[in-house]
Amino acid sequence: MKKPAGTLNGFLDQGCSIKGEIVFADLLRVHGHASGTVSSQGELLVGEGGVVEGEISVGRLVVAGAVRGTVRVGERLVVHSSGKVHAEITTPVLIVDEGGVVEGNVTMTCPTSHPPLATSSPTNA
Repeated sequence: MKKPAGTLNGFLDQGCSIKGEIVFADLLRVHGHASGTVSSQGELLVGEGGVVEGEISVGRLVVAGAVRGTVRVGERLVVHSSGKVHAEITTPVLIVDEGGVVEGNVTMTCPTSHPPLATSSPTNA
């Protein structure tokens, strides 16, 4: 039986840690510690007390804990007031709540789900 989109694929609770390559389909919640490479077209949610370190490439990233490393996001990165991101960041949308911390280089790109807008030349009429 296929799970509906947006279904929780995994949960790493406080007191747990994992190291290596992490791949998931829809949603992964991290309240513990994960390090290595994380990749998905889905959403990575780093909860309060959660830490993710390494190379992160996801569709959406929501941070209420801490993220360190290289971050590539296809749709949007949201940093809540308790969130801290110390990384080289590439994302089309960056939302930082008051109190949230973003430190590092930030490159804004076009969303991967939408083609870049075509620029038109002015026409003489």
